[in-house]
Amino acid sequence: MKPTDKSPEAPGRSWRSIRQNVSSPAMSRQGLRRRWLAWLKIGGLTAALGLSGWAVYELANSWTTDRTALTTAVHSAPVREIALITDGVLSQKWVADTLSLPKGASLMALDLPGLRDRLLAHGQIRVAVLTRSFPDTLVVTLQERTPVARVLAADASGLSKALLVAKDGVVYDGQHYGKALLEELPWLAGIRLLRSGRGYEPVAGMADVSTLLSTAQLQAPHLYRDWLIVSLAHLAERDELVVKTRDRTEITFSRIRDFYKQVAQLDYVLDAAQGLPEAAALQSVNLTLGDHVPVRLQGTPEELAPAVPERPEFSLNPSSQRKKQRDL
Repeated sequence: MKPTDKSPEAPGRSWRSIRQNVSSPAMSRQGLRRRWLAWLKIGGLTAALGLSGWAVYELANSWTTDRTALTTAVHSAPVREIALITDGVLSQKWVADTLSLPKGASLMALDLPGLRDRLLAHGQIRVAVLTRSFPDTLVVTLQERTPVARVLAADASGLSKALLVAKDGVVYDGQHYGKALLEELPWLAGIRLLRSGRGYEPVAGMADVSTLLSTAQLQAPHLYRDWLIVSLAHLAERDELVVKTRDRTEITFSRIRDFYKQVAQLDYVLDAAQGLPEAAALQSVNLTLGDHVPVRLQGTPEELAPAVPERPEFSLNPSSQRKKQRDL
């Protein structure tokens, strides 16, 4: 049988004779384009992330170190209004004058900590918070001290000047208080003002003074209105506060006893003493000994002998009755 070309066993046409080192077919143009686009996307995303991180760093660095540069980066209008929120008596004009902002100052360029310190330099201000309200308003929130007493101090020229003293002992030059309020405040005595910078050291013991004054003002305002001077001369050594009234009566309080009870005792004594003759007016009242309240009367022994004993004393036991004039 004559072999043909279609025979699988034809010589020279076996699959074993096919060359095996053929290279892989080349990538099509569409495949190359997709690959390049994928690499470009990855590169663009990496660059965007890097730029974002750099921008955040520069913004934070500008916020803490260079407000001028930040102002050029962030649009900010000049300050047009200073809004004041306060629990005291200071006015918006006083705050504006104290801050003294440059004309046309940008809201973002303001040095808020420095402006706050400028306000806190005045003892009347206890807390100051400054915030930006965009686009053009500076909001100033204040907590002011409340005066509880007055004190005389010499100024730079040697002249006496009335200053105010708060509950925490801070001495300051009060602003915008009403005349009636200031005239009700008693004067302080028995203290020594010590210079500290441009002001004075806080007065020790003012917490006790404030408690006594507020108790009298709330519970016996008719008594408080007559108090002229509060002396702290014996507070440290004897725990005593001495009040002098407008009619020169001297009243001694103990800070280790309840002020409310002492004010009630004083009210009782003064009420009982209303029946005394004019020559036997009260000179002093001692409230430091509990239920027994020694008093001293004005006048000589000869003047007082017909009316009262030499050393009258008020017994304030709950069972005691109001004494008549002859019992004093």
